[in-house]
Amino acid sequence: MRIDDRLLRLLIEFFDLPPDTRSGDITQQSLAAWDSLAMVQLITELEATFAVEFGIEEIQRLRSYHEIRDALCKKGILLENSPTLPA
Repeated sequence: MRIDDRLLRLLIEFFDLPPDTRSGDITQQSLAAWDSLAMVQLITELEATFAVEFGIEEIQRLRSYHEIRDALCKKGILLENSPTLPA
């Protein structure tokens, strides 16, 4: 399974969203369930799933599917259709 698929599936399951939810629709602003407690739980889930750790400054920027995806890419987790990271 592609990591993109894993991330999207994780977010859909975590927030109990319809299975056909598009990645662009997953933002903190659009989901009432994405509160501060959910954020702590989500970070824990992301770190366990992708074997990464996020710092406080990084966590403050994780407010949507795309921001989480970008942060994972910066940590070397290559996602399908990601720009190639420089060597």
